[in-house]
Amino acid sequence: MERAYWLAWSQIKDVGPVLIKRLHERFGSLELAWQATPAELLNVDGIGLVTADQIGEARSHLDPEQLLKKHEAQYPNFWTPADPDYPKLLWEIPDPPPILYYRGPFRFNQSPNISVSMVGTRHPSPYGRRWTQRLSRCLSQRSITIVSGMAAGIDTYAHQSCLDHSGQTIAVLGTGVDIAYPRSNKKLYQRILETGLVLSEYPNGTPPHRSHFPKRNRIIAGLCHATLVTEAPERSGALITAYLANDYGRHVYALPDGLDNPTCRGCLVLINTGAAFIMGEEQIIQPAQHIRNDT
Repeated sequence: MERAYWLAWSQIKDVGPVLIKRLHERFGSLELAWQATPAELLNVDGIGLVTADQIGEARSHLDPEQLLKKHEAQYPNFWTPADPDYPKLLWEIPDPPPILYYRGPFRFNQSPNISVSMVGTRHPSPYGRRWTQRLSRCLSQRSITIVSGMAAGIDTYAHQSCLDHSGQTIAVLGTGVDIAYPRSNKKLYQRILETGLVLSEYPNGTPPHRSHFPKRNRIIAGLCHATLVTEAPERSGALITAYLANDYGRHVYALPDGLDNPTCRGCLVLINTGAAFIMGEEQIIQPAQHIRNDT
């Protein structure tokens, strides 16, 4: 079973998502990669003598099938890229998570689906809040899935507006999927679970840690055809998401505001470096329709 080998490779020290995908591309499957000789492993970009030795040592005491049985018993709800429900768009990025834990009924691959991430500051102005709500509502009413990180601020307003208009929304967490973080969003978390999806690459019970959130931003960007930043300062995790989306070849949009608003300067930076700027609801809807026609 191929998913057993995705799990096994993810347990090996210093073999991260980029290297695991390279192994898959080199050998055609991670089961074949598991059986590869040290010499064959050295032909994979990023694997040197030290890493090859670590892989050999780990393989000597890891049984992928037994590991899978134990993991499924402890964490029954997870996908690997070998599973049909693993989001196809996420697989396209260079470093897709080898294990993706989930809660909720929504599935990406059951029908043609357009997804847009909406991200921004945790301390939005009334302007940022209002336009986040408007754009989320407008996209949701056109059956476009809203993806965000369930953080306070812009993320919260994006999720809430989507749900208020019967839309589909997905939250990507920097904790385990069984933890509502921040605690102030516990009710929002429960609402998302009713119709949407909560995702994380961290297993159940994983508490928040500052290093988790920049990593989860690649998942937000990777899940989506486009990323929309509605309000963000110059130093913001939202800009990390936007830059990653650009690196992945996805559309990036930013909402402009005045120079005297420090919480919007990040959006101006994005526009200055090539992001499309939003002039109104229809200006974001038209590209979304083109994306739908292309999929």
